[in-house]
Amino acid sequence: MTGGDGVRAAAQAGRPPWPDGRCPPWCTREHAADDHPEDRYHQSEPALLPVVAGPADTVPVTASLRPLTLVVRAGRHDADDRTWLVVEATEAARPRMVLTVEGARALAEALLAQLDAVGVDG
Repeated sequence: MTGGDGVRAAAQAGRPPWPDGRCPPWCTREHAADDHPEDRYHQSEPALLPVVAGPADTVPVTASLRPLTLVVRAGRHDADDRTWLVVEATEAARPRMVLTVEGARALAEALLAQLDAVGVDG
């Protein structure tokens, strides 16, 4: 099998044609043999959330609130075992959080606990 045949076989099998060759089942990103090494990553289907958030510390906090859309997705770079969860605004550079799986779980639990504490159903 030639190098080109190996790339085609990997693409047909749903795997990226990079040295690692592993593509997680949640990845929805298109891969190509000529992807730049920095572009060799896996990404889940994003979830879009319309929210109201504040870009800065203001008093009162409501003075800085504005509507924006957050995108939430999972990602992993090729040859890296760690999956990250990214939460970021689609319209601006901030807010942005990049969390480990453990950090994302802890954040989700803390948010639910805060909702429970103030009597809001999750």
